[in-house]
This record gives sequence, C-alpha cells and structure tokens, in this order.
Amino acid sequence: MRMVNNSTIENRTKDKRNKKSGGVGIQFKMLAVILPTVILSMIIMALVLTTRSGNEINDLTEQYMKATLKENINDVNSQLDGIRHIAEALSKELSISYKYTEITDYATLFQSMLDDNDLASGAGIWFEPYVYDESQEYYGPYWYKDGGSYVEDWEYSNAEYDYFSQEYYLNAKKLTTVKGVITDPYYDPSSNTVMSTCSVPIFDNESGKYIGCITCDITLDTVQQTLSQVKISNDGALLLTDSAGTYIYKSTDLQAAANAVTLASDPETSSIASQITSGESGMINFSGRNMYFDTIPEVNWKLGIVVEQAKINLPVQRMKQLSGIILIIALLLCTIFIFWQASSIARAMRKVQVFADELAGGNFTIDPIDIKRNDEIGQMSKSLNEMYMNNADVIRNIRQGSNSVNSSSNQIDDVAESLSSKFSNVQSSMVRVNDAMSSTGAATEEVSASASEVNESVARLAEETNAIAREVREISKRAAKIEQDGKRSSDNAIAIANERGRALKAASEKASVVSEIGTLADSISGIANQINLLSLNASIEAARAGEHGRGFAVVASEINNLATETKDAVDKIQDTISAIQDAFVSLSRNSQELLEFVQNTVTPDYDNFIQVGRQYGQDAESFGQLTKKISEMVEYIRESMEQVNLAVGSIAESATETATSSSQVTEIVNDVSHMVSDVSSIAQDQKGVSDSLSDIVSQFRL
Repeated sequence: MRMVNNSTIENRTKDKRNKKSGGVGIQFKMLAVILPTVILSMIIMALVLTTRSGNEINDLTEQYMKATLKENINDVNSQLDGIRHIAEALSKELSISYKYTEITDYATLFQSMLDDNDLASGAGIWFEPYVYDESQEYYGPYWYKDGGSYVEDWEYSNAEYDYFSQEYYLNAKKLTTVKGVITDPYYDPSSNTVMSTCSVPIFDNESGKYIGCITCDITLDTVQQTLSQVKISNDGALLLTDSAGTYIYKSTDLQAAANAVTLASDPETSSIASQITSGESGMINFSGRNMYFDTIPEVNWKLGIVVEQAKINLPVQRMKQLSGIILIIALLLCTIFIFWQASSIARAMRKVQVFADELAGGNFTIDPIDIKRNDEIGQMSKSLNEMYMNNADVIRNIRQGSNSVNSSSNQIDDVAESLSSKFSNVQSSMVRVNDAMSSTGAATEEVSASASEVNESVARLAEETNAIAREVREISKRAAKIEQDGKRSSDNAIAIANERGRALKAASEKASVVSEIGTLADSISGIANQINLLSLNASIEAARAGEHGRGFAVVASEINNLATETKDAVDKIQDTISAIQDAFVSLSRNSQELLEFVQNTVTPDYDNFIQVGRQYGQDAESFGQLTKKISEMVEYIRESMEQVNLAVGSIAESATETATSSSQVTEIVNDVSHMVSDVSSIAQDQKGVSDSLSDIVSQFRL
C-alpha cells in the first residue's frame, strides 16, 4: 500500500494555496458576473420602460387629441345642427303657409329666429319665379341684424344678382327632402367676417313641388371664438378648414381665413394638404410635428391640431432622465448590496478554505468552524464540522489500534525469540540424548561380545571337561580373568544404567519445556484473537470513514490475515507439542523398562558371574571333584547367557528405538523452531504494518 508522508501533504497544501493566491477571489468574480448582469438588466428594463412609456404617452396624446377633436367637432356640429334644425322648421312652415301668409309675418318669424341664435347673422326666403307673387320673377326678402335692429333687404331680388345661380340655391334645389345643406365658408368683405350659408329646400305641401329655399347665413365668429377658447396641451395649434382646404380658423394666424389662405398655400402644411383634404381622420407626422385631424359631419370641414413632436416627447425625455437618475441610484444601491453580500460570502468561504486547508494538512487540533448562516455555505460548514469530528474519532481509534497492534507484535516477537531459544536448548538436549543412545548401543555390543566369549569358554569347558584337572591352574587364571572381566562388565552395565537414568530424568525435566511451549502457544493464540478483534474494529472504523478510510481498511484486512495465519501456526505448534509430549512419554516408559531390566536382571547376573569366577578361583583345587557338576553349570551358564543375549538384544532394540524417537523429536523440534521463526517473521511484518499505520496517523495532529 502506498503511504503519504507529512511533506507530501504540506507540498500539496502549498500548491493549492499558490494556485488560489494566483487566481481571482470569489468576491470579485461575483461582482464581475452579477453586477454587469444587473446593470444590463436594469438598462434593458429602463429602455423597455421608456420605450413603452413613450408609446403609451404617444397613444395617450393621440387619444387626447382625438378626444379634443371629437369634443370640438361635436361642439361646432351642434351649433351647425341648431341652424339646420331652425331652417328646416321654417321650411316646413313655409311649405304649408306660403300661399296665405304675408311677408311681414315671415319677417317677424325670421327675426325671432335670429334673436334666438347668435350664430345666425341673417336669413332669407328665395322663391321660384312667380310662385309667391305671380308678377315677380325674383322674389327673395332677406333679413339681417344691424346693431340692435333688423333690416329687410330686397337688393338681392333682381336679375343682376340672380340668386337662382347662387351656390346655396343650387344646393337646395338638388335635394329631394327637407334637409339643411351648409356651404363652404366664404369671406364677406362687407361685414369683414367669414360666413357660411345653410340652405333648405321648400316643397309645396300638397304637390311636393320645389318652390324655393330658405337660407340662413352663419357667421363663423362664434365658431372661431369657441375654437380660440380651446386649450391644447404641449402648445398645440388648432385649425379649421373647409372641404377644399381653405382656412376657417387658425390659432397661430387669425387672418388666414380673411386672406383665403389654404393648406396648400400655407408653407407649414403644404406637404400634407392633400392627405388632410382626402382623409377622414388620422395623424400625420411632418417636419418634426404631428398633425391630428378629423372631419365634421355633413359639411366635410377638417378640424386639426398641430403639435411639435419635441413637445410631445418632452415627458418621455423627462422620464428617460428620471429613469437614468433612478437607474444610477439603483445601480449604486445594487453595487453596495452585491458587494456586501459578496464580501459576506467571501468571508465565509475564506473561513471554510482555512479550515479545509488545516484539515488537509492533518491538523485536527483546531476548533470546529463557526459560521452562523442558514444557506448552502452554512450547510457546508456543518458538514465539514461533522466530517472533522468523525475523522478525528476514526484517527484516534486507528492510533489506539496501531499502538495495541504494535505492543502485541512486540510481545509476539519476544515470545517467538524465547521459544526459539528454548527450542535451541531442546535441540541440544536431543543431541545429547542421541549421543547417550549411541553409547548405550556400544555398551550392549560389548556385552554381547562378552556373552559370546562366555559361550565359547563354556563350550570349550564342556569339551575339555576331561582335561579340567590338567588345566586347573589355567582355569584358575581364566576364572580370575573372568572375575575381573565380569566385575568390569558389571561396573560398566551399572554405570551405563545410572547414566541412562540420569539422562532419562534430565530428558523428563526438559520435556517440561514442551509444556511451556504449549503455554506460550496458548498466549500467542490469545494475542492472535486480540489482533483479530482489533483488525475487525479497525475495519468497522474504516467503513465509517468512507472514502477516507479505504487505506485503513486495507491495513486492517492485512492485520486480520496475519492474525489468522498466526492462529493457524499456533494450532500446528500445539499439535506438534502434543506429538512431542507423546514421544517423550513413550521414550520415558521404554527407557525406564530398560533401566529396570539392567538393574533387576543384568546386574544380579553379573554379580552371580563374578561370584562364580571367584568360586572358580577358590575351588580350583576342588574343581576336579565338581566335574560332574560342570556340565550342569555349563548348561546353566548357557541358559543364563541366552537370557543375557536376549536382554542385551532388548537393550539394543530399545536403544535403537530411542535413537529413532530422538531423531523424530529433533525433526519435530526443528519444524516447531521454523514455525516459531515464521511467527517471528509474521510478528515483524505485523509490526511493520503497525509502524506504517503509526506513520500515517502521525501526520494528523489531534
């Protein structure tokens, strides 16, 4: 597993800080992104607002102008309708009464009508030739106001004037119903006024024949005075023209009507004259001005309002200026607010950054971050604090586990070294046991050889029984020699038995080392279980740590594997120790039997043999007498020697088995020693893993 040291973490932290210090802070990034967006949005909003406001103002202005036009048109039209209605009423009266009513009566009637209507300046009756007076072709009285009185004028009732050819008469004659028709205005030099005439046809009530017309002259002073009282916003100009475009009234030029100025001849309106005269209503933009116009019904006169575009747009310009001031103030307030918010966020982010840098550097001694916010930064701070506390607990647990593993590894290493030393002693003891068994084998060979010689001597004794007498001295010598050899053999056998007894006792005492090994193996097994439990706790803590504990999970898994291998090795050691203990019990039992045989059988036989030799020496002289008994003694000796051979063979076999068992024990001890070495290596590896964990944990300051 790859380890990360403190210098690597510090270098990474420095690299991060260097990169951060070379960039632009979040505060300026927020200002660079949000402020232009807000400025652009507010500018667009201001442009849209001013544009829409300008359109609304233009629409309202147009509506206002149309309403003003409609109001004045209705006013003028109502005045003209009043004249029409009066003229139409007189026409109907005349159609009934012209045959029997005197002109003087009509004069009274007409004068009363003039008194009731300020707009009417004069009125007349214009009959068809010879209708009212059979002697008169032209019969047309005319009454008009002259100061405070009325004048009846007949000067138009002649061929020179020929009212039959006048416009008002021809208009009336074209009609088929009683309806007033108003002519276009004209200038009357005599009265120095602009006038218009309303003419109404007169039809005979019985025949329906056209018999003439009634005229009512309308002075437009009242209309002009009414129009002059109209107040137009934005210093607009009001004008009234007839259907041909001749001025009836112009607020900026009161003499235009008197001078018969037309729209076409007026430099201000010459470019739009045809559009006004041919249109019913509308708005025309010309020369930086707006012309709003509408048509007066029946007469087709045009009432218009001229307003300069700059004055119409003046509220829009003022609104734009006000919007600009408000925009600047709003931008300043937004800038201050955004800067304040960005500064607040930047301060919080810097706290988070410093806290994260300290954690990245392994410093877990700092206090948790203190940011009292309810937004995402506050949530992030709470998450960092929770991560900080959890990681600190995990690292503390890992540090404690690492120390425990390190201590256990040291204990295992010490126990392994102690076992290795004791197994070395066991090996040395087993070598000495093998040497002792080899010596026992050599002794039994010597005993066997001596027994063979005895057998040969007995045979020769049997063969030379008849010559015993002659060889008494030789027998005495040989008996002495046999006594000496027997004494030596007996001493050797006793010495070997005593030595094997001491060796057996020492081996039995050393066999307790195996029990100690078993005790140590039990200790190692307990330590392995503790290590396994610690690795399990480390795995749990690493799982809690999530991604950050993945490295610790690998280490915990390795520790678990080492603990399992250690436990398996301990189980093998315990099995081997059991086998060694069984071999020691068997060896002790066999060796004890061998010693008992030597002490209880061989030693007495050697004593008897020595006694016989001594008896041979003492009774050499009387040996001849005992010749008969020699055969019996020889047979007895032969049987005894067979038993000795059997005993020696048993001793040799036991010695061979003991040597074999000692070799097996030595091999087992060597295997156990290797296993102890493996346990020591595992403990060293475990200690290395523990040291690695300690190095990792030491990077964090708690």
